[in-house]
Amino acid sequence: MFFDHIPASRPIGAHRGARSLAPENTLPAIEKAHALGAHFVEIDVRLTVDGHLVVFHDDTPRRTTSVVASPLAARAAHHVDTFTLAELRSLDAGSWFAATDPFKTIADGEVPQTDLSGFPGTPIPTLAEVLAFCRGHDFPVNVEIKDHAGRPGHEAITPEVLALVRRTQTRDLVLVSSFNHHYLTQAAALDPDIPRAALFEHRLPRDIRNHLRSLEAAACHPDHAIAPPAVVQSLLEAGLRVTLWTVNDPARARTYPPAAGVITDVPQRFL
Repeated sequence: MFFDHIPASRPIGAHRGARSLAPENTLPAIEKAHALGAHFVEIDVRLTVDGHLVVFHDDTPRRTTSVVASPLAARAAHHVDTFTLAELRSLDAGSWFAATDPFKTIADGEVPQTDLSGFPGTPIPTLAEVLAFCRGHDFPVNVEIKDHAGRPGHEAITPEVLALVRRTQTRDLVLVSSFNHHYLTQAAALDPDIPRAALFEHRLPRDIRNHLRSLEAAACHPDHAIAPPAVVQSLLEAGLRVTLWTVNDPARARTYPPAAGVITDVPQRFL
C-alpha cells in the first residue's frame, strides 16, 4: 500500500506536483516531481458537470487557466463543476506560470527556458492520466478530494475516485485525503484497504486521536501552523502517520520528529 512505497523517515511530497517549477496540478509538474526524486506527489481532484474527474485545485478556473481570454470568459468565475470535461480541456493551464512566476523561480533561474517553452497549451489533466503516469513509474500519489458539499457531485465524487483507482490498478499507490471527513467515511466503507488521511487547517480537534480513530484514518495531514512538534510526536506515538503542509523551509521541517512527512511547494530544496 501507499506507505510501503515511501520512506519511514522524512518523506517528501510534492504539493500539486513540483508547482514552483511547473504549472501546478499538470502533468509537467507531476513529471518534474518524479524526476526530482519526491517520495510522492499530492494532487487535487474535482468532478466535472458531465461526471469526469479532473486534477484541479481552485473552485474556479480563473487563476490558473486562460479562461478570461477564451470563449468561456463570461464563466471565468463559475465553479469548475459547472464545466464539461471538453470545456476545461480547451483551456490553456500552462501559460499563466511564466506570466506570473508565482514562486520567483523563473527570475532566479531555477526553471530552464526549455521547460518554460513547453508550458503554453498544457491542458488540465484527468485523474486517469495522472494515475496512468503514477502506475507507469510506481510513483505514490496523495489524492485530495476537494470539498463538493452543497454541489451536485458531493455524494458521487468519492465513489468515482475509488472506482477509477481500481480500474487503473493503482490501489497500492494511492492515499486518499480530504478536508471533508464525510468522504473519508465513504472511502472506508467502499474500499477500506486504501489508506485515508484527514486534512486540518484552522485547528485540530481537542481529542484528535479519537477523532482520527472514529474516521478509521491512517494519517493526519495538518497545516504545520496548527501542529507543534510535541503534538506531532504524540500522534506518531499513537501509531498514526503525520504529514505537514505546506512546509517550504527545510529548517522548519527539521523541528519535527523524523517520522513526520512534509508536503512542499519546493521539493527541490529538500531533495
